[in-house]
Amino acid sequence: MTTLNPAPPSPTSAPATTTPSTRSLAGPGVPAGELPRWSSVLAVVAHPDDESLGLGAVIDAFARHGAEVTVLSLTPGARYTDSPVAGDLVPLRRAQLAAAGAVLGAARVELRDYPDGHLDEVAGHLLVDDIAGAIDTWAPGGLLVLDPGGVNGRTDHVVATGVAVEAAARVGLSVLAWGLPPDVATTLNEETGSTTFTPIGPGSFAVPVDRERQRLATLTYAHDAAADTLGWRRLELLGDAERLRWLRRGPADQTPMLVTHDAGDRFAIEIRGHTVVVDQPEALGGDDEGPTPTELFVASLASCVGFYARRYLARHRLDATGLRVEVAWDMATKPARVGEVTMRVVVPAGVPAERRAGLLAQASHCTVHNSLHQPPEVAIELT
Repeated sequence: MTTLNPAPPSPTSAPATTTPSTRSLAGPGVPAGELPRWSSVLAVVAHPDDESLGLGAVIDAFARHGAEVTVLSLTPGARYTDSPVAGDLVPLRRAQLAAAGAVLGAARVELRDYPDGHLDEVAGHLLVDDIAGAIDTWAPGGLLVLDPGGVNGRTDHVVATGVAVEAAARVGLSVLAWGLPPDVATTLNEETGSTTFTPIGPGSFAVPVDRERQRLATLTYAHDAAADTLGWRRLELLGDAERLRWLRRGPADQTPMLVTHDAGDRFAIEIRGHTVVVDQPEALGGDDEGPTPTELFVASLASCVGFYARRYLARHRLDATGLRVEVAWDMATKPARVGEVTMRVVVPAGVPAERRAGLLAQASHCTVHNSLHQPPEVAIELT
């Protein structure tokens, strides 16, 4: 049970960069430092040109190795254009997106008409359902997005990535995010006197890229590309590599989780380079050097609820300071199991009353909670 508790280059040329050597894409279960061999990729962005100035070199890398890439832009992006063209800019942006996608080797592009600059005002489930429909139509092996920090501070970027991850989680798909290395984000902030550029989150890895097609794709945006000296500067600083990180891994892309006996009742769990120790209390014969497996089970449920609650608050630009989940549970027998879990989500001050129902609904549908309502098939065998 979950409850809420109050408490400039020319338009025909681009800065020269060094062309790197290429590398082969790796297969399923590959180390984090290599791209997955997906036969198809769905790139979800907020605006036309995000796929070029942001994801362009990675889209090109996937396409060069045979992946069928679909680019889905949730808004027409007309709000942020510097084009002198008068009137309705949507047809122009649609044509630019199509041209850029073709240069990058994308099989197709899709343009939605959600309000540019106001994605956070669109009901989240509508965006998730839309992306889920695209997943069902194009059957990608994984999703490619901008890092959850938004890269340059635009809320639309944060929202687009958040809903893409939720849609992917519904069907167990992997999500790979692109972002700025910390040194590049720092340099851009220093050169612009701002704090809007955010570095990629933890666990990122570098992949070499060829920027030729990315630069050409960016130029399809004509006046915007010519005026965006900051965008060209970003490409210059990035050089011949991109930083990526896994936001989630589906079964085909997961590295094995290994549980190894250490001593006594103590086991070490290796997860993506992290080690978690489980043990038993001294009263039960253990050395109490870590939580019990049962405690980790309850903790995974509670932390998943907290994660989904925080994402809801972020989407609606609400402060998450003070957010916490208080948990109690009881054991049951025949068979031995966790019989009941009670969670109270302590809501940060300042969350308006009209957002509480949505927050509770979001928290109650976290991945772990859903897995309890629709339990997975579990196979245990000896080897």
